[in-house]
Amino acid sequence: MPMLNLIIFLFGLAVGSFLNSIVFRYNTGERVTKGRSRCFNCGKELSWAELIPVLSFLIQRGKCKNCSSKISWQYPAGEFLTGILFLAFFIEWQKKFFDRPALLVFWFLIAAFLILITLYDVKHKIIPDSFSYSFLALAFLSKFIFFEINLLDLFLSLLPALFLFCLWFFSRGRWMGLGDAKLMIGGGIFLGFPGSIYAALLGFWIGAIFGILLLLGSSGITIKSEIPFGPFLVLGIIFAFLFPDFLNYFNFFYA
Repeated sequence: MPMLNLIIFLFGLAVGSFLNSIVFRYNTGERVTKGRSRCFNCGKELSWAELIPVLSFLIQRGKCKNCSSKISWQYPAGEFLTGILFLAFFIEWQKKFFDRPALLVFWFLIAAFLILITLYDVKHKIIPDSFSYSFLALAFLSKFIFFEINLLDLFLSLLPALFLFCLWFFSRGRWMGLGDAKLMIGGGIFLGFPGSIYAALLGFWIGAIFGILLLLGSSGITIKSEIPFGPFLVLGIIFAFLFPDFLNYFNFFYA
């Protein structure tokens, strides 16, 4: 079904464009759903051609047509990543849960919030509670409606969130943000056990590698520099969800 896959990808691009609007407008006093996007430098209202996801950025070579100011890379990156993630979730749904169409809606919403959390944390270095709680609610509802809930599994799946909370509490926020722990509550419910453990481990590994590379490759980065951890947790959550078979190589969590 190549055509359907293309449609899903394009739909994801459009959703990604909307998510970018939220990232740049949320908590600014500007309504997300009102008014067409503008250039942040000259204030020119963008035409429909300038709002085409990814393509408009490439055609304009990453610059505003009116004032030639640079357009943030976050726009095309967010759009493209949303398209890819929507397609990946769609393919996963096709393989396992094709008889549950409503589940796909939940998965698309979850994918959107994971991208939103990532983009917002990268730009503002904070994860708003409304984003984390929305992700948590969607994860719980998708689990409650479509799957059986095992209380022991639910408890074990929240252990990574508890660990992150302890890091935040005992370091007084120096080692870990509270928003990361809240994000992992939703991640734990979404993945279950031991998926949530894998996701947290992957997040730490990817974050550590990225941090080391930044320290080695950038003179402006020091060991005390603040690096948002949410995107690495999101990467871990996505990887654990899409590639559960790979995680069998780390089956020391199984009895």
